[in-house]
Amino acid sequence: MSALLLSLARENPWPALALASLNLVVALSLVGVGLVLGVTVSLLAWLHALVDREAVPAGPRTGRSAAR
Repeated sequence: MSALLLSLARENPWPALALASLNLVVALSLVGVGLVLGVTVSLLAWLHALVDREAVPAGPRTGRSAAR
């Protein structure tokens, strides 16, 4: 298969250039989708942690800091 592509590239380089640019577009698209999914998952995790956070009591503190 690669010998066939190599022989076509010697005669006309445009199909090989088109295939290379298509590979570049697909690769950049996959990287972009991966970044978007990563940011989405991290934002959802942050929002989940924000919602599940327990309220901090406003009364006197307990522990070593209360002795000061």
